[in-house]
Amino acid sequence: MTIAAQWPLPDTRTPAQLEHDRQDVRGQVTVLETDGAAQESTLESIRARQVFAGRGRGLPFVRFTPNGSPRIVLAAENQLVVDADPQRLAQLGGLLAGYEPADRPGRSDRRRTRVLRYAQGRSAEALRADARRLRQAGVPANVNSIVPLGYVIKGSSYPGLTVAPRPFATNGANQPVRVAIVDTGMAPQPRTDAWDTGVVAKGTDPLNVIEPLDRNDWFSGHGTFGAGIVRQIAPDCEVVVYRFTAADGLGTDESAADMLIRAADDAAGKRLVINASFGAPAVDGVPPLAMQEAVAYISATYPDALIVASAGNDGRDLPLYPAAFPGVKAVGALTSDLTPASFSNRGSWVHCSTVGVGIVSTFVEGLLPPEPRIGTDVHFAPDAWATWSGTSFTAPQISAAVAALCGEDATLTPQAAFDQLIAGRPTVNGFGAVVHLLPGTPTS
Repeated sequence: MTIAAQWPLPDTRTPAQLEHDRQDVRGQVTVLETDGAAQESTLESIRARQVFAGRGRGLPFVRFTPNGSPRIVLAAENQLVVDADPQRLAQLGGLLAGYEPADRPGRSDRRRTRVLRYAQGRSAEALRADARRLRQAGVPANVNSIVPLGYVIKGSSYPGLTVAPRPFATNGANQPVRVAIVDTGMAPQPRTDAWDTGVVAKGTDPLNVIEPLDRNDWFSGHGTFGAGIVRQIAPDCEVVVYRFTAADGLGTDESAADMLIRAADDAAGKRLVINASFGAPAVDGVPPLAMQEAVAYISATYPDALIVASAGNDGRDLPLYPAAFPGVKAVGALTSDLTPASFSNRGSWVHCSTVGVGIVSTFVEGLLPPEPRIGTDVHFAPDAWATWSGTSFTAPQISAAVAALCGEDATLTPQAAFDQLIAGRPTVNGFGAVVHLLPGTPTS
């Protein structure tokens, strides 16, 4: 029997556990459907913890809502990304008065785009105006966008505690293929249940480095959850997890681009799928420039590699990047009965969708949420499993399915495997091909 014939994987939870999980997942979906107060609360909590912890622990940001957009957009404080060589920058003179180079340590030497930082405080409006003047002078420029994980401004969509769906087991598809997960890194504690056996961490998820230290930080466990999804569907593939986020779980256009390029370069000569469960919108009509450059570099240098990215949780036809860049496969979310999830982005740019409501996967040890709320404190023990919802958890399923198909056929490229995966499947308008892999959790 082929691997594909085993999909979707069965749901092995007892009726009692399923009912318990259903309650948690209902709450997650409610938050993902909610704008306004939940977003404001999350952003203010992140900012307050940054101030409490001191600069250097988190990623200070400015926030704004572009004209005509329903999205709250975040950008790194006082920073621009420009696409110009040093000679061209030197010619810009007064347009860059007050700015100085601020590329992050360890940036990829493949990168052409540069980060500039204003020496003093700069409002979001002033940063956008500076970028606009540079574009008028013929230099691509924009704010250094914060690149959220799928739920960062959707409030408290916390994971729920659940049980393992099945013991770890290989499926015999052992032709070499790698899935690189660019995310929060992996939890530092090794598991004893074999689900992280052989997973390589190129960056550790710090979990709880910002006060209060008795609670895990925002977005802890996101990379571990994604890795567990891949291991369920493609247990025999190589899994390498990269961290692009700061201690508070936020990353930038620049840091995401660096890790995308590093993931591709590290796998030179291998069949590669890169999973990007994060994204940022265009600002003033300009997509994130550093990620745009990274995607173009990977496409040109490693044409057989595949980038799979989450479509985002705005519940609208609002392109998110890198998912909406040409050559990247955008993945939306469905409910457990394969109908569109209300929170999922959709549109002609979305290639396929899979279940993104109540996905079960590996999680990290610790106490959530980051701020105590009456009746919601949950402690995750070692070898924890969780339910979580969002398009962040649909992209790894597609990445894994592509890897599994490649594992059965040494001649299959990831690009060809993706085409094979979606061929002949039913489609949903705005959600692309319907691919059923993990069962998810019904909410009713």
